[in-house]
Amino acid sequence: MFDRLQPRTGIRSYRKAAVALAGSTMALGTAAQAQDGEATSKPISVATLDAASATVAATEAPRDDIVVTGERFRINTLNSRLPDVRDAPQSISIIPREIIEQQAASTLNDVLRNVSGISMAAGEGGGGPAGDNLTLRGFGARNDIFVDGIRDFAAYTRDTFNVEQVEVVKGPASAQTGRGSTGGYINLFSKQPKLGTFVGGTVGVGLPDYKRITADFNVGGEELGVGAGTALRLNMLYHNADAPGRDYVKTRRFGIAPSIAVGLGTKTRAILSYYRLDGDNQPDYGIPFVPAANTAIPAQYDDRPAPVDYDNYYGLTNRDYEKTAANIATFALEHDLTPDIRLANTTRYGRATRDSIYSSPRFVANNSTLITPQTQSRDMLDKILLNQSNLFAKFDTGTIRHDAIVGLEISEERSSNQLRTITGGTPTDLFDPDPTRPWNGSVIDTPGDVVRAEADTVAVYAFNTAHLGERFLVTGGLRWERYKSDFTPAPSQIAANPATTGPIARTDKNLTWRAGATYKPVRSLSLYVGAGTSVNPSIENMTQTTPNKSLDELKPERSRTYEVGAKWDGFRGKLLLTTALFRTDKTNARTTEPGGTIFVLDGKQRVDGFEFGATGRITKNWQVVGSYTYLDSEIRSSQVPAEVGNPLGNVPKHSGTLWSLYTLPQGVEVGGGARFVSERFTNSNGGTRRRVDGYWVADATLGYKVTRNATLRANVFNIFDKRYADQIGGGHFVPGPGRSAIATLSFGM
Repeated sequence: MFDRLQPRTGIRSYRKAAVALAGSTMALGTAAQAQDGEATSKPISVATLDAASATVAATEAPRDDIVVTGERFRINTLNSRLPDVRDAPQSISIIPREIIEQQAASTLNDVLRNVSGISMAAGEGGGGPAGDNLTLRGFGARNDIFVDGIRDFAAYTRDTFNVEQVEVVKGPASAQTGRGSTGGYINLFSKQPKLGTFVGGTVGVGLPDYKRITADFNVGGEELGVGAGTALRLNMLYHNADAPGRDYVKTRRFGIAPSIAVGLGTKTRAILSYYRLDGDNQPDYGIPFVPAANTAIPAQYDDRPAPVDYDNYYGLTNRDYEKTAANIATFALEHDLTPDIRLANTTRYGRATRDSIYSSPRFVANNSTLITPQTQSRDMLDKILLNQSNLFAKFDTGTIRHDAIVGLEISEERSSNQLRTITGGTPTDLFDPDPTRPWNGSVIDTPGDVVRAEADTVAVYAFNTAHLGERFLVTGGLRWERYKSDFTPAPSQIAANPATTGPIARTDKNLTWRAGATYKPVRSLSLYVGAGTSVNPSIENMTQTTPNKSLDELKPERSRTYEVGAKWDGFRGKLLLTTALFRTDKTNARTTEPGGTIFVLDGKQRVDGFEFGATGRITKNWQVVGSYTYLDSEIRSSQVPAEVGNPLGNVPKHSGTLWSLYTLPQGVEVGGGARFVSERFTNSNGGTRRRVDGYWVADATLGYKVTRNATLRANVFNIFDKRYADQIGGGHFVPGPGRSAIATLSFGM
């Protein structure tokens, strides 16, 4: 028989149960948390996590005890005994709190720069607002971001102040998450109350103007005076900074995240949490590409970035703004019915608003160097109400051990965007812009001119991991989902083009799956194969660039992936090496018929890839985290002839990242890293493709442990002040941050 469940102190089911199929390609942790929140002195896995939860530890432990083992302490896991990290047949990259703090990463985009195979995208007028917008393994993933396993489709910049770790699950994962997730999905794991009392936080200042303060308070157990199993936690944020290397661009964020847990250490546990993040920014749509038809710029820059200083800002400081507010309230409850059976339920309500006016830089005419501030406006409200129930069971059938999960998910999502008329906005010179020029225009809401999207989902799913002896594991899962979506364009959109523009309403019923097997010829080596499917409905992003009536007739796009890989833990378990080969095919991609007015499912897209990762310690004092991804993407079939044979948009063929830290005597840490992204194209259309060059960027850090509870750290980003295109869109790109420096004092007691 196998180990029985014991009462835990955390809410283990407080995220998507289907992550049980996941493995790991990058996970670093130098410690684990025991069940009562106190540090443990036992040997700790370099990737201290379940395959289900990928929970990486945060509390410091003796570094000479770090090994890769199957013995794990778990908090907030989805299942109490699933395959070791080496044994699961799917790639996941894990970025724990330790790495986030070493790199002074303040946003999700900052964190994801540790993961190769991800590219950032700039917002487009009709294609979606700004915020966290990216591609993963070659496919768009803006709508594939989750907080504690629940979809967070709102458009805003996510901060790390309340994040314990970030998990990037790669490959089609609709069986795990529902619609979307062709290239994978991203899950932010929130901080939760713990037994015990501690206070922590950070104070950071830097150049250019940078100020950031975070605070973390936790009170739990008998010290709270309301029961031994009760704990309270409060995280807070103040952030105010200029964008390095960008004139006039500023970001301001304010956050608060209180939570309370009861019943910790008993058979019945519950947590109630609230998260609020406000943003008040001077927004940035970057620098224009030069149209091939422009005769005022030398031909060598056709369909390339404009030959200007990357500091140039083409917005209007007297008009442009970005105000966002994200609210997430969650109640999670779980109960141990028996030592082997657990029932869990999570309810989430999310509400997010975005009120923004951007200036997309566009040339006034093809014989001009004047840039007009083309207006992009959003007045959005996004809401989600979701309930998820999971039943976890452990049982034997003869000599075979099983870890099973069955679940039910019900959700409703609502999105609206009030259209408005914005007048004014004089052009400015490409080479010498004046963002402070007067703006005497107006912003007028048009009553009733609102774009609306609705989605109602009902899903049931089941997963199982079967242990066929000590060397062979088989995993598999199915998800059946009914996705009912409605998209209603604004009256002005319909009036502008009544022949093709109109409401879209569909009800799709989809069955997706994920399966894999792992074989361990020796204890330190795991070989695996895996496969899975995903679906992409027409309204999966709760928005439409072109609200075309023909989408009403289209079934979801479908994709499938096949992956083989290996995981090896060397240096007596201190260094985890992983590699994977994969192929993803989208078999019925949306494309337009000749003339560009009718959508059909007649496209084929393929991404072949290779990944390599190294995580852990080469010596007792030398820590390393690195990965490389090769992506060979291709449009294999399309009704648009100019696309066929081209790579997918915003997909670099090569990308890599490396971060290393060495601990010297007397508490000094010296480290740094580099990342590389090869050239990319804005889209797949051979007639209007725009290209940006590849780039290298290097960062460095120096830390000193001032006292047992306080560390002073200096970070220098983009040491060589490389100017490059970071986030790319169709007609513009946002430059990557220039050189900057931050000093941070972190403390905890």
